[in-house]
Amino acid sequence: MANNFTTDEYVLAYHGPLLYEARILLAENWNESNTLLGSTGPHYFIHYKGWKQTWDEWVPEMRLLKLNEAGFAKRRALLDAQTKKNRPAGAESPTPAERRQAKLKKAEGSRKRGRDSIADTEIDYLKRPEVKIVIPDTLKLQLVDDWENVTKNNQLVTLPRQPNVRELLDEYRQYVLSTKKDRSTRATSLLSEIISGIILYFDKALGNNLLYRFERAQYVEQRRAAGDKPMSEIYGAEHLLRLFVNFGPFIAYTNIDTESLNILREYINDIMKWMIKEQKRLFVKEYETTTTQYQNLSRT
Repeated sequence: MANNFTTDEYVLAYHGPLLYEARILLAENWNESNTLLGSTGPHYFIHYKGWKQTWDEWVPEMRLLKLNEAGFAKRRALLDAQTKKNRPAGAESPTPAERRQAKLKKAEGSRKRGRDSIADTEIDYLKRPEVKIVIPDTLKLQLVDDWENVTKNNQLVTLPRQPNVRELLDEYRQYVLSTKKDRSTRATSLLSEIISGIILYFDKALGNNLLYRFERAQYVEQRRAAGDKPMSEIYGAEHLLRLFVNFGPFIAYTNIDTESLNILREYINDIMKWMIKEQKRLFVKEYETTTTQYQNLSRT
């Protein structure tokens, strides 16, 4: 049976009676010999948007919907049904006469604005141009190895990394300036700004979006030891690559103009091509084996 969803795709996922936005981290087709849940067919390892990684889970395909207008309509219908279900027993909807009262008018207006705001936000999201960052197959394999080392083998990237994210991107900047690749004047002028923006995104996103649960304790230790030092000077290529996986949705919520967006996407694609050329040097060769004490701490 073919999978209807793909890795890195954003979807709506059932959790209980409601639908939530989620991102597919892995897509597999299980049979009786390799199933983890007892069920067979397409299954997906997903991360719920805005939720802690402890909620990441494998789900069958029947629990997923496409992230489109039909999916959002279904989500709103389920939310409305659940709201009605949770009303106290005997509670009735306000009558037209009651709604004419000033206080209820104000409350109703507030609720309507809230619903309209949610609907407008979802419609605006759907109207935004899709920002697709395509991860090369070589780096996808790097991501899978990274995931297995951390989540399955209880290993960590040894920190601080050399080169770190800031040094790595500065190396890329020097590489671009030293090559004679044809670029527009605007693209060349935006190089430093784009690299600075990527570093800023990395420092902002690392703690909330780029770590596996098993890495949290290490992150806390590094924050404590680093003081005011930014994490882009501690972490390296492994976590920068995780940022690029998440970069599309991040960019979708900015007010960047179309030309700048295309330039940014081209640079990110070019950075990943350069990272493949320098893969053996940029990525850690051996992950650090953790102590039993650390493993126990990471589970608390």
